[in-house]
Amino acid sequence: MDEPRITLLSADLLSKWGFNDGDDPDDWLDYCEANGIDYNAVDFPLAQLVHRHLLPALDQTVTVVEMDTIHNPIRADKVDGQDVTGDVWYGREPAPTLTPEYVTIPMSEVARLALEGGIGGDMPSQPGTYVLSTRRPDAASGPS
Repeated sequence: MDEPRITLLSADLLSKWGFNDGDDPDDWLDYCEANGIDYNAVDFPLAQLVHRHLLPALDQTVTVVEMDTIHNPIRADKVDGQDVTGDVWYGREPAPTLTPEYVTIPMSEVARLALEGGIGGDMPSQPGTYVLSTRRPDAASGPS
């Protein structure tokens, strides 16, 4: 049987509601349960996955911004030097087409990155950036 994989859609970088609107993917939660990983004790490593797997695969030059929000926490701010914040994020202006359309990442790599970040995901996703942590083991829920 093939290893389960996570798919990151490139277009999700261009929307406030991208990447499952900031929620952990159900496939990740299922993988955690099947493999004895307490998903309440580790954060889904979305920013790390975007920086390590999605951005390098894109044919366009894309810069991103990470933000503390209950929605998509990592979004493109520039595509090939053009600002795509604001109206593009909200679907009021056409978004540029990003290629490839998606990347897939083995779930074991997702787990490795999540566990590497430790409880709360406080390890940086790459130098000079931070990993958002909206869920702590001692907290009932994240910020609103």
